[in-house]
Formats: sequence, C-alpha cells, structure tokens
Amino acid sequence: MSENIILDGLVLMVVGMSVVFAFLGLLVGAMNLCAAFFIRFAHWFPEAPVKTSQPAQKADDCTAIAVAIAAIKARIR
Repeated sequence: MSENIILDGLVLMVVGMSVVFAFLGLLVGAMNLCAAFFIRFAHWFPEAPVKTSQPAQKADDCTAIAVAIAAIKARIR
C-alpha cells in the first residue's frame, strides 16, 4: 500500500513540475514576442520628454554634509 502512495506522489510531482516548466517556457516566449513587437513598432509609442529640475548647488550639498557631521560629532561627546 505504501508503494502506491509513493508512486502517486512521484507522478503528481512530475506532472506539476512539467506544468510549471511549460508555463515558464510560454511566458519567456510571450516576453520575447512583446519585445520584438515594441522594437519594431517603437515609433507608435513616443516617449514623453523627461522634465529635469535644476541640480542642487554643490556648496549647499557640502554645507548640509558638514552640518550633519558636526551634529553627529556633538552627539557622540
């Protein structure tokens, strides 16, 4: 009786692993098809221009870092 249960478990494991493997294969194929589509028809999907803000001034960054280091040193003592 125990041998049947083990055999059934092995069959179930092989079927389950096969289904998962097949699904992942289909998923990879679908991703490749989507990539090929968007490469070929990229002109249909123009990207919006990226809005950039002005970069922070270097002096402000250094000042903030210096203040943070001074606060940490004051806290340690």
